[in-house]
Parts: sequence; C-alpha cells; structure tokens
Amino acid sequence: MSPIAGSATSNATAAPVTLSSRVLPRRVRTLLEGVFELLTGELDRALTATLDGLEQQLFKLAGQARNNDAQQRCLEALGTIKHGRFDLMPRYIALLEAGLATIRDPARDERQTADSISFNDLELVAEADMDETTLLHEIASRAEMKSSLPLFLLGQRMGVVAGKPALDTDSLPIGPHALCRYMRRASRCFELHPEHRQLLFRQFDAHAMTHYTALVEAINNYLIHRGVLPNLVYMPARYRQ
Repeated sequence: MSPIAGSATSNATAAPVTLSSRVLPRRVRTLLEGVFELLTGELDRALTATLDGLEQQLFKLAGQARNNDAQQRCLEALGTIKHGRFDLMPRYIALLEAGLATIRDPARDERQTADSISFNDLELVAEADMDETTLLHEIASRAEMKSSLPLFLLGQRMGVVAGKPALDTDSLPIGPHALCRYMRRASRCFELHPEHRQLLFRQFDAHAMTHYTALVEAINNYLIHRGVLPNLVYMPARYRQ
C-alpha cells in the first residue's frame, strides 16, 4: 500500500474512459451497459439523499455552534454543497463507468493507488487523511461483511464478463471499496473542512451503503437473466473427520 497523495490532480487532464470508447465484445458491452444503467439509477437517488442529509446536518451544527468560527465553517460548507451539488453526480458516475469500462484490462492492485494508506508510512500522511481513509475503510468493510455471499456470487459472474478468474471484492469495480474510492475522489469538487468531509462520508454510508446488499442482489439477478452463470449457487465445503 502507498500513502495518500494527490491522485485527483494527476488524472485531471486525462480523457475520461467510457464504455463507448473501449473495444469490447458486443455481449460484454451490452452486459456492462446494463449493469451501469442499473447502478446509476440507484446511485442518483442515493447521492441526492446523501447531500440532502449533509445539508441538514450542517444546518443543525451551525445552530448548535459554540463560537462564531465554528458556525461560520458550517455556513461556508453549506454554501459549498448548495453551489456544487450538481458536480458530484457526474464525477461519481464518470469514475464508476471508467471502472466498468476497464474491467477487462490487466489486473492492478487498487490498494496501491493514492487513495490507500500505508501503515508503514503513517508519518507521511496527514492526520485528516488517515482519519478519512480509516472511516471509508470501515464503511466499505461493513458493507462487505453484510453482503459477503451475494458479493462472492457477483465476483464469479463479473469474472466471466471480464474474461478472468473470479474477481475478489477489492478487484470488483462495483465492490464496496471501489464505491467508496469513487466517492472520495468525486467529493473533491467540494472544498470542505476535514470534519465536514467525514460527515459527508457518513451520510454516504447511511443513504447508499446501507442498501448495498440489495443493489448487489439486483445486479446478480440482472446477470442471471442474461445467462451469466444462471445456475451458480454457493455450496459450503464439508469435511469429514
């Protein structure tokens, strides 16, 4: 793992990767476009609710602030969200589409990206970034635990789509860790105080990740109906003494 760095700036000038820009087999493209459409409909609702919830929290905190500085920070954050809320969804969706569009590319360890944390290099990482990384890891891990079985089945099916062995949760472009990475990167359109960024991620957890299991099951059902491992079931191994 590598410490947090400015990945947003390094990719700022790169052309967005889209499903239409990739050379993909027709069936694969159709499947990925279907998964993408299913996800965007749900995430549009979830991100809107996330920002609505954040605005309510900031308004409440502004009213409860013990000093003018704290109140001013909350009010500034409110203004930032109100003026920039329509930037979040396009950024998030572009990251999601790029993840799906590159699913057949050679595997790379997402944990090596600038959005991960190295516990061997903590001295190189700002405390706020460590707190943010830890929070997002907890959110993703909790969703992963709750969705372990459907995620396992989805990894098998998405591996077929990718033309690879089964994908683990870290490799899934629609896995919980990936969705949290997209949120972290997309939310850089807001200039928020670290404590308000954490509020944003908690609202994302409440309005998006709490429904993640149902979303994974819906994607599994979509792939089943399109003939991707329709008879796949999980059979726990039994051992004889």
